[in-house]
Amino acid sequence: MKKENLPDFPDNGFVIVASMFEAFYKAAIELAESIKLFYPEAHITVYTSHEEWIKPTDWNHADWIVHWEVPNEIRAKLWALSQTPYKGKTVYFDADMVCESEEIENIFDQLPDDLDLIFTKIRPYNAKVTKLTNTEEMTAHCGMFIYRNNPQTLALMDSWYGEFLHQQNPENDIGNYPEDCRKWDTFTMWKLLNNSEHGVKWAEDLHCKWNFVNGYTEDELGDEERVMYHYTIPQHVVHKK
Repeated sequence: MKKENLPDFPDNGFVIVASMFEAFYKAAIELAESIKLFYPEAHITVYTSHEEWIKPTDWNHADWIVHWEVPNEIRAKLWALSQTPYKGKTVYFDADMVCESEEIENIFDQLPDDLDLIFTKIRPYNAKVTKLTNTEEMTAHCGMFIYRNNPQTLALMDSWYGEFLHQQNPENDIGNYPEDCRKWDTFTMWKLLNNSEHGVKWAEDLHCKWNFVNGYTEDELGDEERVMYHYTIPQHVVHKK
């Protein structure tokens, strides 16, 4: 996608990515609809690998649907992140999420001026990749985050995609970690954040109400109410013909 060919975009907006399976795309549009319900002024860009999935009514919920050049890969989000059309802040959401509160209007304020990137924390009791690697250091949850459009952050996003593709090749070394780690983009980001000189100022202290994952215990919320619920699309739905 060539940014010079895009229409004018606001400084801040949401990015959702859906490729390979139509169930992901349907979930992405439902997510966009739920955001607009509580935040009508929100600007949302959906990336999809399949133009034929797009219905005319989808434009009622997404402001921009990009279907060209999007790779038909399970982690197409990693390609899309550096393509963000927003010049200020971008919120990335996995497609299998739903907005539940008008507090979504305040989400861009959650990235402080002194940071480029912010995550919620993984809860180890609910994270397969953390159990797989037997480390509690891998705490940045990569299913939702807020990032700034600047050279160092976009470069990190490009590296994330490139390193993930490298990681997927079984001939490439991933150190003393189980082979199943190859499929986890969280594993890739963990290595990049801690083992490269990226220059990105980041944190992982975003409240879990912005990414309340299925399986979390309610006491994680404290006195807060969840804003975004992160469910899981059942495999039989994903692969339904």
